[in-house]
Parts: sequence; structure tokens; C-alpha cells
Amino acid sequence: MTSAALLPGRSGHTCWAYDDPALFEARAREFLLAGLAAGDRVRYVTPESVPVVVERWRDVPRLRDALRTGVAEVCSVDDMYGSDGLDVEAQLTSYTAMLEAALADGHTGWRVAADGTPLVIDPVRREGFARYEHLVDRYLRTRPMSAVCGYDRTRLDEETIEELACLHPTSDPGTSLFHLYPGDGGLVLDGELDASNHGVFATALRRADHDPGDLVIHAEGLRFIDYRSLLHLHRHAASHHRQVVLRTSLAPASRLVALLGLSRVRVEVTG
Repeated sequence: MTSAALLPGRSGHTCWAYDDPALFEARAREFLLAGLAAGDRVRYVTPESVPVVVERWRDVPRLRDALRTGVAEVCSVDDMYGSDGLDVEAQLTSYTAMLEAALADGHTGWRVAADGTPLVIDPVRREGFARYEHLVDRYLRTRPMSAVCGYDRTRLDEETIEELACLHPTSDPGTSLFHLYPGDGGLVLDGELDASNHGVFATALRRADHDPGDLVIHAEGLRFIDYRSLLHLHRHAASHHRQVVLRTSLAPASRLVALLGLSRVRVEVTG
């Protein structure tokens, strides 16, 4: 069974990693069945043959009825995201149309479970999709839509999965020690940043920072940060000719910034 902590609410975004596609599908079914019970329209996005998946789902009475009425859908990865590269703006526009249609038909929201593995095997496509993961999280924050993204450990290395998982507000245990995602007036950073993941943090920072002006990072949920990640913040800010404001309860971060002379980083100690 899926942990309640890893099931998004009415508006949410989480990442699951798996070793067996059947286990991901089983978890996705649970997530989508919960959506049906809440009054949502639901969609499952799969790299498998759609007719084969639909036939399996017809064995579940609630899903069989929802498939028949169109409240539940199964579609391919290519049909959902396109086969020639992801157009982020077009994708978000299509989400708006599908969400509005669901609401107009009397549903309370829309939820999607998607296996994104085929979209991130190629490094070039992965870069674009990782940026999309961040932008779609921003999109979901203000709408009655939730999404689960799945990635196959047998086809992706652990660092790749960590780079993708960290851009979600929540992910399976063991996929990432930290998360960096949109918040009110900046980014939210939680978890732990140490010698093992500072490089992934630098990559996440590059992919997640899309706004002009000084960058505010709400890191009240950050439990540890070492000097390497503070250096990444400074270098990132310097490369964009701006400042980073790090709001955290970790008072030692302020002392480290002073000792290292990181003029582009300002730590505001909270609580």
C-alpha cells in the first residue's frame, strides 16, 4: 500500500521510483482510485501498449466503469507529451483545457499518474523535462490537480533519479535527501545538503531558478547544509548578478557564509 505521506492531496506533485513496472502500476491505481472516490477525473500515462493496460484495468470494477464513462483514461507517453520533444507551454495549456473540462463536467479536480522514464533516458530530453518538472509543480500549486511521476530504476541510474526526485515536494524514501520546489515568493528547500549531494543541488538550482531579481529560498525545513552547497548558492547568484536570501533556522550557515566571504548569499536565521 502507498504511504499516505506520498499521496498528493487536491493539489500536489510527488515522485515514485520503482524496480518493477507492475508495482508502479499498482500504486498508480491506488492513487487514481482515491481520486475517483474524491470526485476527480483521472488519467494513467504508460509506455506500455494502451489496449493491454486497459484490459488489465477492466478487471477492477470501479476502474472498468470509469473507463466506460470516460472518467478514467489510459494514454501513451507519446500521446501525452509528444514524440518530438516536450513543448512546456503547450503542455501546460493542454492541462488547463483538460482540467477545465473536468470541472465543467462536475468533477472536483483532475489527477494524473505518469511513467516518465522514456522522456529522461536521453540526457538532452532529460534536461528539458527536469525543467518542466519544476514548472509543472508551480502550475499545480494553485489548481485542483495532482500528479505522480514514476521513474524506473532498472533503466536510470540513481543520480538521474535523484536529480528528478529532488524537484518534487515529496518523493519515495531513498530517492533524494533534499527537495527544491516552488513556494510563495521564491523556492522551498528542505532535507539535508552534504558532500554526497551538493552536485545534484547545483543542478537542481540551475533548473529551478526561473525568476528575475534576488532569489529567496525558504529553508526552514532544512536540517543540514555544508559549505559546498553554500558555495553553489554564491556562484549561482554571481553568475546571474543577483543575491540569494537563505531563510533557515540553521544559525551555523550564517557563520559559514561570513567565514567564506560569500558576498552574494545573505542568511536570515529564523525561529
